[in-house]
Amino acid sequence: MELGQNVIKGLKVGAMLRLAAQIFTWLNTLILIRLLTPDDYGLMAMTMAFIGIFALMGDFGIAKAVIQTETLDKSTLRQCFTVNIVSCVCFFLIFFFSAPLIANFFNEPRVTLLVQVIALQHLIMIFHTLPYALASRNMLYKEREKVQFITTLSTSIFTLVLAATGWGVWSLILGHLFMRLVSTIGFFRLQPCWILPAWNFKGFSKIAAFSGLATINDVLRYLYNVFTSISIGKLLNKTELGIFSVARNLANLPSDKIGELLNHLGLSSFAKLQNEKDVAGLYLIKSIQLASLALFPIYFGMCAVAPELITLVLSEKWTAAIIPFQILCLSSPLRMLSEILATASTAVGEPRKNTQALLGSLVMLPMILFGIQYGVTGACLAWLGVTGVSFIFHLWNMLPVFQVSAIDFFKALAPGFISSALMLSGLFLIRYQSPDINSWLLFGAMIMAGGLIFVLTMLLFFRTQSKTTLGYLKH
Repeated sequence: MELGQNVIKGLKVGAMLRLAAQIFTWLNTLILIRLLTPDDYGLMAMTMAFIGIFALMGDFGIAKAVIQTETLDKSTLRQCFTVNIVSCVCFFLIFFFSAPLIANFFNEPRVTLLVQVIALQHLIMIFHTLPYALASRNMLYKEREKVQFITTLSTSIFTLVLAATGWGVWSLILGHLFMRLVSTIGFFRLQPCWILPAWNFKGFSKIAAFSGLATINDVLRYLYNVFTSISIGKLLNKTELGIFSVARNLANLPSDKIGELLNHLGLSSFAKLQNEKDVAGLYLIKSIQLASLALFPIYFGMCAVAPELITLVLSEKWTAAIIPFQILCLSSPLRMLSEILATASTAVGEPRKNTQALLGSLVMLPMILFGIQYGVTGACLAWLGVTGVSFIFHLWNMLPVFQVSAIDFFKALAPGFISSALMLSGLFLIRYQSPDINSWLLFGAMIMAGGLIFVLTMLLFFRTQSKTTLGYLKH
């Protein structure tokens, strides 16, 4: 079977398994938000703000290097395992002892113990990196998604039990550690990796160079994504940070799940095409078409029903998150498309293109500081502008790698974007014309109307593109 068919087949199998996990994730998140407070989410955001950077650095890009490298033997695996052990232990010690400094930065003493406890994730990741990377490298899509499903389900139950029994922010902290532990056990059972550390690092330089640059890119992307949270936590307060954090978590749920699947699939699949970049370009266009038909309607629809989604599902205490959530819904598709481009570029051996795009994006971040003067809403508006510019940087740097023109790229996006934009306009018109309708009735009516408008627009104006995209899924 051709690699392209493997890619699409893997996407379908993974998507079906992930859909079930997505349902549990949504339910878990919505119930948690009702049970917890803005202060709880603010404390969690402060805890993860800095340690999240080093969670990405914990393996120094070893996982990506294992997936991407063309040849892999036991000696190289032992070298990778050694680097992983040293880096994870070092980062655990760094954060355990620097926790008071992080707490002082946010002027919140409770953050000290929270950071020290969640730093334990680095010790767990010692045994996660290689099994996870090998499962991805070997394209064990179905098996890998089973592990993710079990992890999601068990973590949801564990976290909800803690939250319901009054553990507050600790339910989020301990739930995060529990997720890491279950995932590690699952991947180790899927792809056992019983090896000893290495003492000889001869021939490791190529992997070290790739993994080092991949780590730099991960850190730059994390800084780009977390800058707004750090700025709000420092310049505003933990309650407003909690409001922003909940709005962002809700807005990121679909893209994180879709993106996680596409990134894992893309890294291993595009790596097989690193010597055939023109062929990789064809499959990049297919991936963009599929992603746009999922991302734009989901996010534009969420933007339209945000007032009902927030007040009816989460309760009135989260009303302040409505407008930030709507703005973030508009930015999320562009952010996700940028990450798909970055993953594909890294997989075909061009991580420097990703670095260039990220550096250009980071230059725009001071816009956030200007926006924060107008509160959380101002910060979100600034983030929308930064995301748009970052998207342009990614296109400029990465499309030439795949021999894809900007015109072809936007043609691939057009059906999903235009149909979703018309859907969003129609739903806003329905809201304007129905001010006195019961909120639950309006919520249900807008969801059904949105789906109908999107489908009709695709059939009326993009019938050929719809058939082509459906053809990808039938392979």
